[in-house]
Amino acid sequence: MIGCLYLRESYGIILSWVVISFCFSVSVVFYAPSLFPATFLISALTAGVGFLLHELAHRAAAKQSGCYAYYQVWPWGIILALFISLISAGRFIFAALGAVYITPIVLSNQIDEKAIKRVYGKISISGPSMNLLLAIFFMCLINLGGTLAEISSIGLRINFWLAAFNLLPFPPLDGSKVYAWSKIVWATFTLPTWLFVLLIL
Repeated sequence: MIGCLYLRESYGIILSWVVISFCFSVSVVFYAPSLFPATFLISALTAGVGFLLHELAHRAAAKQSGCYAYYQVWPWGIILALFISLISAGRFIFAALGAVYITPIVLSNQIDEKAIKRVYGKISISGPSMNLLLAIFFMCLINLGGTLAEISSIGLRINFWLAAFNLLPFPPLDGSKVYAWSKIVWATFTLPTWLFVLLIL
């Protein structure tokens, strides 16, 4: 049973990785189709890796907090992401393809609501934090120049965008749980991230 759950989780992560990589590269199909394979590969190494590590960061943070955690793909999220990217010719990206579901391993009759919000808030901030770390990593690679710098520039913008999008304070996005836990933490992460995204658009 557990093996089947992990296998389903792996398939969901791979499917989501492929779909988000496609969504970030589909625009090239409308003006230079021959460039699509290379663009898809770049998207997989930037947007795809950003998405994958974002979800794995949630998973690791949840397990560190003593919770059972697994990634579950949202079929309608996949469909909506593909639909929006295709009808907008890649100009708009819907990145809610699935989520890490969290279940406390130890349950108590005395529920501390503040403690629960704190745990879920810390787990939620781990995903956008990973995207911000990746953005900084890509920023450092830009200085190396050449093709790597061009790819890193894309990775920088995409990971800042993924962090900014997920920090929006609307369910089911990470920002809603972070905001419910601590408005100061939410503002500390969200305001500079969105400022940077607006500056690089």
